[in-house]
Amino acid sequence: MAFSILVCIKAVPDLASGGELILAGRWIDETAIGWCMNHYDTHALEAALAIKDATPDVRVDALSAGPDRVRDTIRRAVAMGADAGIHLAMNAGGRLSPAIIAMAISSYVRTRNYDLILTGVMSEDDMHGVTGPLIAAALDRPCAAAAVEILPDMSDRSLAATCEMEGGMAEIVRLPCPALVTVQTGRRIPRYPSLSNTLRSRRQLIEQVVPAPIADHMPIAETRRVAFPQRTSACRFIEGTVIEKADTLLRLFNDNGWLK
Repeated sequence: MAFSILVCIKAVPDLASGGELILAGRWIDETAIGWCMNHYDTHALEAALAIKDATPDVRVDALSAGPDRVRDTIRRAVAMGADAGIHLAMNAGGRLSPAIIAMAISSYVRTRNYDLILTGVMSEDDMHGVTGPLIAAALDRPCAAAAVEILPDMSDRSLAATCEMEGGMAEIVRLPCPALVTVQTGRRIPRYPSLSNTLRSRRQLIEQVVPAPIADHMPIAETRRVAFPQRTSACRFIEGTVIEKADTLLRLFNDNGWLK
């Protein structure tokens, strides 16, 4: 029996592209930067593709919500090995809240029969970390968070997710499918797109879906202010001979309790 996986990916500002962040009102000037796939989502996609590699008859779809620019990120997912790409066409003006994104994705998923939904544990730009659990709550599906490894059991259509905890600990959660798992950076390094998949991604049509309008009573998170962090300098240069510098440094350690 076929097993289908949906990976939710997000296009985020590509800070490695060298473009300078320019503040524009309550957000940044989006025309002045490049865009790339959210780092945590690449690990979610890699987890899905690893399941596909190890298990026969597994299908992986990649979905992204937003304006037309997210289509390049979707094609990147197809180039990495996803079978198909879906674009939830949504205007990002005013910043889309996790609740609105979750409602749009859950509405789409209700029309499909995905056994497993994977998302990154958070996005690099907003870092809310709630979109995945909100999707699971809207669909009334079991959810595991911050998984570093996912092992499906096709015999009873369940999975075991090894989830990261504080203090270097981990817990193993077993979930019946259909389920949702948010993925933390794990043991696997996301693969590079192959040449054949890259060529396929350029030819393959991306399914475009316009979600139904979200109800007016839906709570919306609003960005009130964006600012660069203030630069602070607490550097002190110790002068004198080597012995004087050592005495001054030792006194500073004692006075500030750094040796305790």
